[in-house]
Amino acid sequence: MLHDYQEGVVSEEGANPFLEHLPPDTPVYRYDRQCNIESLLPPYSVEDRFVVFKHFPSEIFAECEEVLPQRCDYSPPLQILIITMPGPQHEEAAVSFEAMIVILAEKMQVFRRIAGCGATRIDTPGRSKQADRSWKPARQGRKFPTVALEVGFSETTAKLEKDVAWWINESEGEVRMGVTVDINRGSGCIEIESWTPAFDPSTQLDYVTVSGSHVVKGHVNNLPPPQIAQRVLCRRGRDGSRSYD
Repeated sequence: MLHDYQEGVVSEEGANPFLEHLPPDTPVYRYDRQCNIESLLPPYSVEDRFVVFKHFPSEIFAECEEVLPQRCDYSPPLQILIITMPGPQHEEAAVSFEAMIVILAEKMQVFRRIAGCGATRIDTPGRSKQADRSWKPARQGRKFPTVALEVGFSETTAKLEKDVAWWINESEGEVRMGVTVDINRGSGCIEIESWTPAFDPSTQLDYVTVSGSHVVKGHVNNLPPPQIAQRVLCRRGRDGSRSYD
């Protein structure tokens, strides 16, 4: 039974930075090995849907990562798993943006130099996360992509900004650009913003310790929030036409 596992909703969780900016009515379940995750997912909706699982062990996440539905955002220290089920508008925006990248890359004759990473998950000690789409230079064995796309339909603007900040700052600037596509359900307006590091990713601390060890250390702590590089607002007119600011 669903109520056997449900602990409440996000609005009842108090101050939890990992869950903030999720819709307040997002269900929160207590993970149990006997529960069928698929049965706890909400029914189909045109809006994005979210489900939170608490007490989700890291070893279980590693075992079933390939079969977990939709997109996952996992915190190993907190043992909290957020499953996102994008709605059709969300997916359409991601697919359209990806198609635009392909067209532009072909026109610029650099298509073979770009590797599309899709929603490949990136694992760090503090978080495992997937972007909606991501890209990096072809034939490079880097961990992080250089561009990450985050789309929001039911998500708040604050959540999009927080997610793109994680990509840029957690990678210490290896993600050179984050792109957010914020779809307003009421007005139909679409706001597209590109974000870049507010620090110089090439700057490193190079020093020798007392013991004589040579250390090269990049930015790690207290990085400033990313800065907006470009903003485009797409408005929908009464006749269905689009205008751009």
